[in-house]
Amino acid sequence: MPTILKPQKIPPSFFQDRRDTAIAWLGMAGLLVNSRGKIMMIDPLLTLIDRDGEGGQRWSETHLRMLLPELPLETDGVKKLDLVMYTHAEDDHFGTLTPGTLEQRFKPIFMGPPPVLKRLREMSIPEERLRVANDFELSTICGTTIEVTPALHDHDKVNPWKRGDCVGYILRTPDGSIWHPGDTGLIPELLNVKNIDILLWDASVEVPTHLGPDGTAAIAKTCGAKLLLPYHYGTFEATLRNGNPAPTGPYRRALQSDPEQSLPFAKTCPGRFVIIQPGEVLTLPLP
Repeated sequence: MPTILKPQKIPPSFFQDRRDTAIAWLGMAGLLVNSRGKIMMIDPLLTLIDRDGEGGQRWSETHLRMLLPELPLETDGVKKLDLVMYTHAEDDHFGTLTPGTLEQRFKPIFMGPPPVLKRLREMSIPEERLRVANDFELSTICGTTIEVTPALHDHDKVNPWKRGDCVGYILRTPDGSIWHPGDTGLIPELLNVKNIDILLWDASVEVPTHLGPDGTAAIAKTCGAKLLLPYHYGTFEATLRNGNPAPTGPYRRALQSDPEQSLPFAKTCPGRFVIIQPGEVLTLPLP
């Protein structure tokens, strides 16, 4: 039976000061982190349009995505925010409405590769709060060391395989490390990453521009990840806003993948593979 998502609403208490690090999956590629009271997000899509649209369909802020489950967090549920990181400018990672709303309410730091910063500048976000994410760079923000890992993904129509347009992030918090690889195929540099506690597992099956279960298993083994959390599946239907299905191909397969398909690969890894719900909270240090 395919995995059925049952999102849990993230409560206001998540944003309070704490003595450890908490994380929650926001659905698709989104991640929410509270590291000792500092709030960080990766690839958040938190804004709904046409909440009760035609036929009862609820659309995300991106023009191709119809939501399947409820969002575990919407922008009005965010109580505090210090840093927003984007892996790339593709519309299932970078929303058209969320950044502006978060900017107005919280004035956070925004971090991303050059195409992301271009879009943020077009939204009039001040330069002093923009941070470029360059491959292999390290920075310390919000008490967390952020390592930028390279990614190679074909999202851009003009130069689809340009290096530096897509990235991943390692968050080395005082309580442990979290790796969000972003959208990428398996490239040699990723096999050099070490000492990871939580690895987000790309559940996209048969999509050559994603790690997928086989590629994620490879980096899970070399980085020593202790906990493997599947993501990039199940939140959106591949449906156009006019009601027609999206074209077949890798895009559709990515959205329709199921983490159960990853189990044969996960069993070869030393880490524990855990299917979580959007909004479910986990904490570091790991037990």
